[in-house]
Amino acid sequence: MNRPFDTPDPAGTHRPVRTTTVRGHGVDLAVYEWGRRGDEPLVLVHGLSDTHRVWTDVAVLLADGFRVITYDVRGHGRSSRPDEPHGYRLDLLAEDFFALVDAVSPHRPVHVCGHGWGAVQIWEAVCDARANTRIASFTAIAGPNLDHVGITLRELIRDPGYAAQLLTDRKFWRHSANSAQIAAQRIAFPPRVRTWVIEQLGGIARVHATTAPTWRTDLATGARIACVNLAHHLLRPRQRRTAVPVQLVVDTTDVFVPPFLYYGSARWVDRLWRNSIPADHWLPVTEPLLVAEAIANFVEDLLDADVPYPGADAADR
Repeated sequence: MNRPFDTPDPAGTHRPVRTTTVRGHGVDLAVYEWGRRGDEPLVLVHGLSDTHRVWTDVAVLLADGFRVITYDVRGHGRSSRPDEPHGYRLDLLAEDFFALVDAVSPHRPVHVCGHGWGAVQIWEAVCDARANTRIASFTAIAGPNLDHVGITLRELIRDPGYAAQLLTDRKFWRHSANSAQIAAQRIAFPPRVRTWVIEQLGGIARVHATTAPTWRTDLATGARIACVNLAHHLLRPRQRRTAVPVQLVVDTTDVFVPPFLYYGSARWVDRLWRNSIPADHWLPVTEPLLVAEAIANFVEDLLDADVPYPGADAADR
């Protein structure tokens, strides 16, 4: 079902070329696409309180070589909202993702990149057996696997000496000499707040972060997702493995997702790459070119190496 696309881009240069609705797991998902249908499919998943808009600049940059697909996660933007809090569990968010993939690319596995809690929910999907034939690669930006974090925290609690050693190591947290100042700035003035303040003062923001009309309900939905899942997975972690190639894009100065949260994933991921950069937590908005290059280079390297995705033989039959 096609629908108008509300965007602050008056020239339409950032508009998606296709907009549809896909039935997820009990919800309707608003889906937006850039690029040609025959190109390598790439799904971009946003985090808490965001919408597909956070990926607009990245999608435009990648549209020449990829079929870029974004969607509003359940409860955000134009996607429908579950009535009950348990409707925001990670397993249901993963079901939405697989329903989307089956609808838009039924015969071809997709590459996927998630930011923040978008990455957290895709970790749930890549550790599912279906990922072996439906996901070709996964790039996680500022979003760890909560089960891996929970297991790591348990191990630190059991070994207080090791925990104390790590906690006193500045590199365990971040590498910036003025990290306290950076932390205050990032918490007080995220991109959308900075954009709003500058525009209210009559200026032009260096980085334009659009605010969706649904921002109030998006904030409420984000809080629900965090409340339903965070403590549950950290306190009752599962051993979650994946054979899908995974790239971690780690901001070494991220005050929201410190680098140590990724430490536990190496043992559970068969093929893991780590790309560490001193940048902003909101990379898709503040550094879209960097994000686009990280995704494109990772996919290109996998294709050049002719690395088969897990279960490729079974999918071809």
